[in-house]
Amino acid sequence: STLDRSSAASDVYKRQTSILNVTSVDMGSDKTTITASGKMGEYGKVYVTYNMTYSADGVSGAVEGVGRGVVDAETVMTGRFTGAWRREGSTVTMYNTVNMNDGSQNFDVITFDARGDTLTHKVFILK
Repeated sequence: STLDRSSAASDVYKRQTSILNVTSVDMGSDKTTITASGKMGEYGKVYVTYNMTYSADGVSGAVEGVGRGVVDAETVMTGRFTGAWRREGSTVTMYNTVNMNDGSQNFDVITFDARGDTLTHKVFILK
């Protein structure tokens, strides 16, 4: 599916959901890094890195990272994001504001159940 950026007033209601394959989880004493890849609509084949630092409670914190989408042989999109994450049981949910290299912005909600090898990535259009 593709993202429809046509009507600014209704953009926030448009969304795309993609399932990405988790390619690595690197857990450290002060941060966890998750990498994932897969197909994501108009962004094509994407590669994403989520760098998650811990709050004092150990089950939440800040997240930042970058994603790149290979649209075609000539076009690569880049999105940089920051946000927050929280873990409940084995499920980590991230809430990120994404600034794309074309000037567009998205709000992404990413859910990762650590018992599996995929994450669900929902994109809501902001601008």
